[in-house]
Amino acid sequence: MEASENDTLLADASPAATEALWGVQHAPARVIEYYWGHHIALPMHMALAIIEKPSIVEVPGSPYYALGMMRWQDRWISVIDLHALFEAYRKASAPPVQYVVIVAYQRAPRQPVEYGALASVSLPRTAQIHDGQASELPKTSDLWPLVADSCFSDGGKHPVPIINTSRIFATVWS
Repeated sequence: MEASENDTLLADASPAATEALWGVQHAPARVIEYYWGHHIALPMHMALAIIEKPSIVEVPGSPYYALGMMRWQDRWISVIDLHALFEAYRKASAPPVQYVVIVAYQRAPRQPVEYGALASVSLPRTAQIHDGQASELPKTSDLWPLVADSCFSDGGKHPVPIINTSRIFATVWS
């Protein structure tokens, strides 16, 4: 099957050109590798900053998925290990935290914006996603339907849930 002129244009097109050509709307997302080969995505407006080699202070008695607290803009914020949360335990061989992504969330509508951090084993990246990439949530954790707004396929390799940060930080998981 030969590629049409539109297929050739699409391969090199920007998201705006693709939308004009096919009517497909793209949205930017921040993709985070929270454990080797496991990714989540956040809407770009929720991901405020990326910090390399964060200094995390362990907090005795904190939940198993909380790595501790870190200073960010004159406040202490929680750092969450998503792999531990989704697996329901922390692996002794967990990879070191190379980066954290500072995120914004609200506990409820009209409440003040709060901040937290999600641990990442690699440098987060930006992806352009669209409805044509929609996929089912992973079956690896019962929490996915509770924390994800939707999911997309990352080049057909793996499902990448799009996380609602309020559901991660405003809920106490036990």
